[in-house]
Amino acid sequence: MAASFRNTWTPASPNGNGKRPETRHHESLSVLKFAWSTFHSLPTRRKTLLVTTFILGVFLTTMLKHESILWLLASTAGTTPMVGWGQGTSFDYPGLRFDIHDRKFQITIFSDLHLGDQARPGTDNKTISVMKDVLDAEPGTDLVVLNGDLISCEYIAPDSANGMIDKVIDPLLKRKMPFSATFGNHDMSKTCDTRAVAKHMREKANAKVKGHRKVTWTENAVAGEYHDVGTSNYYIPIYSAGGGGNPKLKMLLWFFDSKGGNRYQPQGVDVPVTDMVDEKVISWFKLTRDQIRLSNNNIPIPSLAFIHIPPSITEAFRKSGLRTEQTEPGLNDEIISVLADGIPGGDRAFLQALLETDGLMAVFSGHDHRIDWCMKYPSSSSTTSSTHSDAFAAMPHVEGSNLHICFNRHSGYGGYSDFERGGRHVVVDEDVVDRYLASYPPRAPRSLRSFPPARKSKKRKVDVEREKKLELQTWIRLESGGVSGNVSLNATFGTDLYDEVAREKTFFAEGKILDGGGGDGGGNGSMMSVSFEMTATKSVDGLGGRLTTTTMMMGGVASSSLSSSTAAAVSSPSPSANSAPPPRLVWGFAL
Repeated sequence: MAASFRNTWTPASPNGNGKRPETRHHESLSVLKFAWSTFHSLPTRRKTLLVTTFILGVFLTTMLKHESILWLLASTAGTTPMVGWGQGTSFDYPGLRFDIHDRKFQITIFSDLHLGDQARPGTDNKTISVMKDVLDAEPGTDLVVLNGDLISCEYIAPDSANGMIDKVIDPLLKRKMPFSATFGNHDMSKTCDTRAVAKHMREKANAKVKGHRKVTWTENAVAGEYHDVGTSNYYIPIYSAGGGGNPKLKMLLWFFDSKGGNRYQPQGVDVPVTDMVDEKVISWFKLTRDQIRLSNNNIPIPSLAFIHIPPSITEAFRKSGLRTEQTEPGLNDEIISVLADGIPGGDRAFLQALLETDGLMAVFSGHDHRIDWCMKYPSSSSTTSSTHSDAFAAMPHVEGSNLHICFNRHSGYGGYSDFERGGRHVVVDEDVVDRYLASYPPRAPRSLRSFPPARKSKKRKVDVEREKKLELQTWIRLESGGVSGNVSLNATFGTDLYDEVAREKTFFAEGKILDGGGGDGGGNGSMMSVSFEMTATKSVDGLGGRLTTTTMMMGGVASSSLSSSTAAAVSSPSPSANSAPPPRLVWGFAL
C-alpha cells in the first residue's frame, strides 16, 4: 500500500523573484487545513482528550484571572487564605478572611493562662490541655487570641521566659492556627520584656511554619518608651470570603496593651508600670481608624477590640444594680480590678475613643478570674434610673451606642479561682456585616486632604438604627466540652432573657482534676487530697454583703469553707525547723 502523506505539510517554495506564489491568506488557510486534517486523522480517544484539555485550559485561564479558583482550592485543602501585600482595592494591608464555606469569622480567646505560677506548681501541662480541648471542641476557629497574662513572670527567670511562651504557642503552631496576643500585667515584670516575647513569637512561628501562611500577628505599631506605650498595640484586617485575590475589607480587630506590672530590669528592683492605655496609643488608634474609614469612602468598618485589663465602666456597671443573672448571665464573684484605677481622669479618654468608633461591636477583657459576663455600655437614660447612678457620673456616654464589653473565662490552672476553665468563643457573620455596610449610601472617594477635623464628644451622634444592624454570637466553651453563657450581642441584649450559668469547679491535685461541685454554697466544703500545702484567705466587699472565702490545705488534705460573716483570720501551721515553708498562694486584687 502506498504511504500516506496526509500528516505531512510542505510549505510553498519561493519563485524566481524570491516571493512566494501564494498570499499570506492562502498560507493561513493552508496551515488551518493541515491542522484540521491532522486532528481529523487522530483516533477518537485522542481527539476527545485534546478537546477536553482545550476546554479545561480555557476555563482555568478565565478563572485564574480573578484568582477565585486559588482561594477555593486553598479553602478545600483546609486552610484560611491570607491576604498579602499588593492585594485588596482601596485598602492594602495583610490580614485574614471570612471563611469561604459558611461566611463566618470565628475567634477563640484564652485569657489568664498563668504558666509558671509557682503558687500552683505543676499545673502548666493541664493548662495546655485546656487549650487543646477547647480548640478540639471549636474546629471552626479562624484566629486564637491570647488575651493577657500568658505567664506569671514574677516567678520566671529572664532566660526562661521564651521557654514558657513556647509551651503556649506550640499547640497553635502544630495546628498552623493564626494567633495574636495582648499582654497583661503579669507578662510585664522586671524579668520579662514583652517586646522580646513578641519578637520570639514571630521568630519561632516563622521557623516552625516556614513556607506556610502567616500564623502570628502580635506587633508593636506605636512608637514610644516601653513603659509608656507597652507592646501589643496593633490591628488585623479581616477581608471578605469572596473576591479572590482582590477582596473587600469587612472587619477590623484592634488590640491594646493595658500594661501594669513592673519595668524590665533584671538586676534592679520592682518599679511599677501604670495600668492604662497611653495617650499616644489612643491618638494612634483614632488617627488610624479615621484614615481607614476615609480610604473606604468614609464608610466605617465594623470592628472588635481586645485588651487585658477591663475598662472602668465594668465595675461601675457591676455596682449599679442594672445587671441580672438572666439578662447578663455569667460568673460574678469578685470586685472588678479595672483599667487606670485610682489615676486622675482614669480611662475616660480611652472609653471616649471607643464610644466614638462607629461599628465597634464589642471589647473583650480578662484579668478578673471570677467574672465572665457581657454587658451593653449603658446609655445616659439607663444610668439615671440606676440605683447607683453616681457610679456613672464620670463616665462618658453616647446615646444610642451599641457597644458591648465581655469578660473571658479564666483559662489557666495557674492563677486564682477554681471555676471550670475554658475559653470564650466569638462568631461574626459576614452577612450581618454586609447589611451594616450596605446601609451607607455609595460615596465618591475622598483624599486625605479633605480629612474632617475630630468631632467633639458633645456633638457626637450615633445612627441608632444603623448600629442595631450589627450583632455577634458568643459563649464560653468549657474544658469539659460544655457551653456556658451563650448570648447574642445585639440591639436587645440587656433585655433578652437567658438561663443562669452553671458554677462547676475543678481542682488540680496529684495530676488529676477533681470535681468541686457547683456554686459556693455555705457550710463546709468537700475534702480532697493534694500534693502541696497552703493557706489563704480572701475577703470581698460589695457582693451582697461581706463574703469571706477560706481555703486551707494541710498535711495533704484540703478543706474549703464559705461564710457570709465578717472576715475570719486563718493562720497556717508552723513548719518544722527542717521543713521548707509552704508555697505562697497569691490572692487579692493584684491580679
